Amino acid sequence: MSLKDKQIVVIGGSSGIGLAVAHGAAAQGAKVLVAGRDAHKLAAAAHAIPGIATEVLDARDEEQVADYFARIGSLDHLVVTAGGLVAASPLVTQDFAALRDAVVSKLYVSLLAAKHAAPRLRAGGSIGLTSGMLARKPTANALVKTLINAALEAAVRQMAKELAPLRVYAVSPGPVNTPSWAHLDDTARAAVFDKLNSTLPVGFAASPDDTAAAYLFAMQARALTGTVIDLDSGALIAG
Repeated sequence: MSLKDKQIVVIGGSSGIGLAVAHGAAAQGAKVLVAGRDAHKLAAAAHAIPGIATEVLDARDEEQVADYFARIGSLDHLVVTAGGLVAASPLVTQDFAALRDAVVSKLYVSLLAAKHAAPRLRAGGSIGLTSGMLARKPTANALVKTLINAALEAAVRQMAKELAPLRVYAVSPGPVNTPSWAHLDDTARAAVFDKLNSTLPVGFAASPDDTAAAYLFAMQARALTGTVIDLDSGALIAG
């Protein structure tokens, strides 16, 4: 199944994995629409990928989301990679206001986008969400990410049944060198990834382009639904 001339919406596509998905889909001839909260990043994305359409959208606001999809009309595929930064913390010191914000920024946004996109998806269409290896790999101080990602993976199975024959899936990345690491300077960031690379079975942390390949495959795999694609450099089986 080709992506040529398919209309694809990427929520959270102004940087990182989402931007790589937009770039890959556009390279295959898709009509790509990218939405996100950061106008500067969206402008950079539009410059980097000629022909895509961008729009500033606060996907936490249901009224904005409903209006956005109403104006788009029909589409073929939705990909959601949006999510806020979450600081590592054990339960006993967890800031629950920050927990709520993190849940809204990723879980709520994913479900809200799916809710308003689903009635407008053409036959053969798909909804792709983004979980993460922490859904199934207990890690110290990662309660919030575990909670959100595990909930998304459960939602994928439920929605795949509820929305059939539309297809629903999630991609579960491991560590990926994206702007979410921008809180570290270049030296510290390089040190983190050097250490990660030495522990991962494939010997490297996936790039955004490596990870985007899973979404591009899933959009074209017409028999794929209700599943999670682990594209994590082997992080789930790392010691």
